[in-house]
Amino acid sequence: MMAESAATPSFLALRVNWFSVKLSLGIAAFYSWVYLLFCFEGLLRDVVAYGGGVVHDPVFLCACITASVLLLVVLFVTKKRAGLLNSVEHSEQKALTSRVHRWRIAMVIFAVVGALSGVFGVFLSAVAPLGQTGLQVAAALAGVVAGVFIAAFTLEWGEVVLALDMRKAIVALGVAFCLQWIPFVAVELMGSIFKAILAGALPLLSCWCLLGFSEERLAGEETPRMSKAAQSTDKRLVGRVALASFAFSFVAQFTWTCNVVMTTEPLDQSLFWVVFALIFVVTALSVGVVLALMNRWRAYRIELFYRVAFVFSMAGSAALGLAATHLLFSYALAYIAYALIMPTMWMLAWSIVFMRNGKSRPVIGWVFGLQYLGLPLGFAAARGMQSLVGITVSYTMLPYATLLATVLLALAYAFVLPERTLMTLSPRLFKLSHESIDERCKDIATQHKLTAREAEILGFLARGRDVGYIEKELFISRNTVNTHRKNLYKKLGIHTQQELLSLLEETLDS
Repeated sequence: MMAESAATPSFLALRVNWFSVKLSLGIAAFYSWVYLLFCFEGLLRDVVAYGGGVVHDPVFLCACITASVLLLVVLFVTKKRAGLLNSVEHSEQKALTSRVHRWRIAMVIFAVVGALSGVFGVFLSAVAPLGQTGLQVAAALAGVVAGVFIAAFTLEWGEVVLALDMRKAIVALGVAFCLQWIPFVAVELMGSIFKAILAGALPLLSCWCLLGFSEERLAGEETPRMSKAAQSTDKRLVGRVALASFAFSFVAQFTWTCNVVMTTEPLDQSLFWVVFALIFVVTALSVGVVLALMNRWRAYRIELFYRVAFVFSMAGSAALGLAATHLLFSYALAYIAYALIMPTMWMLAWSIVFMRNGKSRPVIGWVFGLQYLGLPLGFAAARGMQSLVGITVSYTMLPYATLLATVLLALAYAFVLPERTLMTLSPRLFKLSHESIDERCKDIATQHKLTAREAEILGFLARGRDVGYIEKELFISRNTVNTHRKNLYKKLGIHTQQELLSLLEETLDS
């Protein structure tokens, strides 16, 4: 954690050390590579047609669909796999070392395969004007391979992030999703050789950072820890977050594609680097302001990220109507919105695992599986509107595209994941690690002589569970739950769940 002064202790873990650098750099490298493949002006922009054409589109569509299918389906058809981070306290050292070794080999293979698929895609985009036979089939196969790598690393980085104390995770995610835009600026200033180097280097860099966590784990140094108490997942809440993730990614890709295919004049290629530099600056400022406010207020305010992302998403959707005359402005807003919603969704996933006691892999699978699914569907919707009226007059559809995107975002914000639901995922207990919340509950139960059942209910209440959930989880009546809750509140000298949360935290600032 950050070294804190006696007068003004810092709330967030803001200290720059190798742990934080490795975490932010690894996530940034992974997502930068993913969206360099996905975006129209990234690694695979060929000169056959503006917006990617014969290479970008097959790679993008197949990678998204493959990653989405793997994240959503593989979780249900395979047996529960004890991951690297989950198995540490349940295996003998020799067996653990062997397991970690196999995991490291698997991650290296995934990274190398992903790197090769990216380099192959860059090669295809360079030779696309030659019109070689089978170009689109080759691009589609590269996309499938890339999708396998994306799914694997989404799961593995997810387990790392979701195992962290939130004060570390929130800073690492904020920094990572700002850093990911720097390679975009470089790509627009370099040629195909640099693109191929970048396509191969970013997956390997992300893998190297990821492997470093296993090394620290074996050495007994500071590493992520999974919650021992993770036993179940709040499916309804996960579904809400996943649907919101889908809606935001659908609208982001829809607006990106509309900006490209429904405007009469494409954006000048010399301005691409300006667009991504602007995205980096605005994203960094937005993330910096939110983190500064959290640190000042000493409170986990995930709704600030959600509000900022929603405002930029609405602005980007509304700006579609201006795309014909102010394309740079409209296009940049769409990117900024997506850049901000990404860390928000990661933070929401973390909150579900910690506050709702959920399993990490199903949460990652649903939230990010639907997110990857939203991208090709948003692309298809924009292309469908374009084909409905014809390419030459597709700009006439921009007002309707604006209306559709705006309505979808409003519905998502008002009904799918409204702030009243979001606030249930804004814990005050994020100063506590996964293990220390259990330890704190045990200390309180012992100190106040709670019964075994009261102590059990205390653990649920400490993570924000309501009476209905506890009733189903413990197979007891609602009246029984209320009676136990009333008794433990009386013993603790409190009256509300908020007072309970304050009691759990009251010794942390001393």
